[in-house]
Amino acid sequence: MIYLDHAATTAPDDRVIAAMSACMAECWANPSAPYAAAGAARRELRRARRVIAGMLNASAGEIVFTSGGSEANSQAVALAAGGHAVVSAVEHASVRNAARHWAREVTFVMPDGNGVVRPEAVAAALRPDTRLVSVQLVNNETGVMQPVAEIGALARARRVPFHCDAVQAFGQIPIDVKAMNIDLLSLSAHKLYGPRGAGALFARQGVGLKPLIDGGGQEFGLRAGTENVAAICGLRVAAGLARDDMAARAERERALIDRFLAKLRAKIPGCLPLCMASERAPGIVAVLLPGVDSEKAVAALDVRGVMVSGGAACASREHAPSHVYRALGLSERDAACVLRISVGRHTTREETDEAAEIITELCQ
Repeated sequence: MIYLDHAATTAPDDRVIAAMSACMAECWANPSAPYAAAGAARRELRRARRVIAGMLNASAGEIVFTSGGSEANSQAVALAAGGHAVVSAVEHASVRNAARHWAREVTFVMPDGNGVVRPEAVAAALRPDTRLVSVQLVNNETGVMQPVAEIGALARARRVPFHCDAVQAFGQIPIDVKAMNIDLLSLSAHKLYGPRGAGALFARQGVGLKPLIDGGGQEFGLRAGTENVAAICGLRVAAGLARDDMAARAERERALIDRFLAKLRAKIPGCLPLCMASERAPGIVAVLLPGVDSEKAVAALDVRGVMVSGGAACASREHAPSHVYRALGLSERDAACVLRISVGRHTTREETDEAAEIITELCQ
């Protein structure tokens, strides 16, 4: 099996599994309880908060644990309730749909042909009643890195909170919420070899965040419910491992993608990697294979033991071309012929070489 869909999810690292198992055995008490036995659970939460905050250049009191990226996105976007929101047209569905749910009106800002959401386009969309700007740091289907520092600066100048979906970026590239002018940031554990069901929301002090779930007042009163301490422990360990090998992993994954693309372009006429002129995160690339229906290609490759996607995993049941590829200006036909390839920590050169050969055979 050759797994090339790390942008969809990653297998939990053995060290994460071991830490979670130990945490479940030792930190089983309710961290909100007043007795000493709950101290271990509270310490784990504090430790995890410090690790996440340190990777964002934030304070521990600005980290709210959630069930994952979608919940964090929805809670952040809820700041637009009853007002106007400015959202990039290439956002993840959890942002786009949350904006439609919470905001009275949404302006979707289109990217340029290279997949970049231009700051001037965001500035032109701002209005006196704008309550939120939301632009992701790394696009989950193309790997394009957005100019969030510039977008955040113009939003701050207008006193509009700026939210950044960093689910595809956290642990992959360095993030500094202060330098990037970010007020709210979402992240998830399962994109960096951690467990599903664990994520976090950075909320700058004073941003006015409201809870989605009311109850016992956990997470500084912003997310009720007894914390999933074991999953949060898994997030902490996964984040620390990602931090420690980030630079080496990025160099290695970028080399794998470059080699993979060179093999495809040498043998498949018309093969077109998308957004190559833009600054991109390592490890993700979208490739247009003219005339090759991506839905059928994904199924055919699966039979050969190669796992890729035709876009975001959450949209795989929609049976329609990706809104991201359409926003790049691709025709509906071409948008239905794009494969997303995403390598990871354990992907080998032999695997990507074999995958390139199998994809070439399929196209021929």
